[in-house]
Amino acid sequence: MESASAGDGLELVVFPWLAFGHMIPFLELSMRLAARGHAVAFVSTPRNLARLPRVPSELSTRLRFVPLPLSAVEGLPEGAESTTDVPHDKIELLKKAMDGLSGPLEAFLSDAAAIAGRRPDWIIVDFCHHWVPPIADKHKVPCAAFLNLYPTSLAFWGPPWVNAAHPRTRPEDFTVPPKWIPFPSTAFFHRHEAEWLTRAFHTNASGVSDADRLSQVFERCRLTIYRSCHELLEPRMFDLLSDLYKKPAIPAGILVPLNNQQDHQVLRWLENKPPKSVIYVALGRSNTTPARQSVGSP
Repeated sequence: MESASAGDGLELVVFPWLAFGHMIPFLELSMRLAARGHAVAFVSTPRNLARLPRVPSELSTRLRFVPLPLSAVEGLPEGAESTTDVPHDKIELLKKAMDGLSGPLEAFLSDAAAIAGRRPDWIIVDFCHHWVPPIADKHKVPCAAFLNLYPTSLAFWGPPWVNAAHPRTRPEDFTVPPKWIPFPSTAFFHRHEAEWLTRAFHTNASGVSDADRLSQVFERCRLTIYRSCHELLEPRMFDLLSDLYKKPAIPAGILVPLNNQQDHQVLRWLENKPPKSVIYVALGRSNTTPARQSVGSP
């Protein structure tokens, strides 16, 4: 998105899933948009907003936080507003609670149009916000999807029309690259991962399967944005995604935190190490290690 001169910036609303592995990249994207002169309203729940990193002061006039209250859901712990607040088997209930934000979001859009005298230019949603595009349509606001998932995994997932043409009904079907990827690819799952993936097609406690959420988001959004870049993918992957989902697939880059001194220190430390001397261990986007566990020396 090009830099905006004074007075002609876009009015944007961003709304991530209630997980810090999603909220942080959405915040990084929001800061870059604000730095280019666009006005950004970052929507989440009060407790989540309070736990986000501080925004640089020079962006505070263009990036504001909009708290929407999360309704109580039976079985969801009191005060739980993100995936870090709940055990894994309660995440489906968190999605149900998030779905209850439809009324507050619509009220916010109505108030924003009345106060600012203009409606937002775009709403940027996450993979699970299948109910946002219908609300946005009522206010004549287009939606874009910003996906924290690896782009190749979205190509592997595939839209409904290619899954209908090449149905995958067994876990084994997910252990090989799908027929619609026309070039050599490592897009496949191990058996235990494939069994987990098939559960995404089943309706859960929220009343909607994750597969249905994602499919509806893709269907109703004008374009898709990925936290990746051409250099990290097969050269033809973004073209394939555009063809599969029938809409532009746009790389946003990897969104390294802006002006993070600690990150610069880590990079300098790595530069001083010989090749193949450092092992990187990733624990996932959201992981809690119990205090009783420890890592011993090799």
